[in-house]
Amino acid sequence: MNALGVTRNPLRRPIDRLAAGITVLLLMAALIAVPVAGMLGASLHTGLAQRAAESAATTRPVEAVLTTGPEMNIPVSEVYSNDALSSTAVAEWRTGLRTHSATIQVPASATAGETVTVWVDQAGNRVPPPASPGSVLTSAIFAALLVLLVAELTCFALIAATQNLARRIGMRAWEREWLHLRHGGTWSQR
Repeated sequence: MNALGVTRNPLRRPIDRLAAGITVLLLMAALIAVPVAGMLGASLHTGLAQRAAESAATTRPVEAVLTTGPEMNIPVSEVYSNDALSSTAVAEWRTGLRTHSATIQVPASATAGETVTVWVDQAGNRVPPPASPGSVLTSAIFAALLVLLVAELTCFALIAATQNLARRIGMRAWEREWLHLRHGGTWSQR
């Protein structure tokens, strides 16, 4: 309680009371950040889930045939295991009377003529697959935790800076007071 300046100590300077007030406000902001981050995460989850549902309603998976063999697009020196090998190949698919093709990412072990699944929109153009419920939830939780972490670190950094500044101002005031006493002055009792 003394650190936050709740009691009226005659040795406490005005800067100490000001720093204590700012610290209390910043602690309250840190506490308020918890439910705010939760509400942000819930709102983000709702929005992402709605977008994923819209994407699932307007896209569909189709079978595409690889027309070329895979080409390594990651230098071998940067690959750490065979599981990380990734290549691209040209895939072709039909929607209605139109034939579409695109360069897609395929496993390094893929071969020409193999079928792969691609997601397309209503016009038959390749689009990313809709987000899964798990990835939507993970994204919302990650965003909420990131906002909470930034808010908490900011509040505690501001508290530390406020306390440090108040301590330095208080020490300078004590030095001025002692210097005044050494040169024959009287104690101000402030």
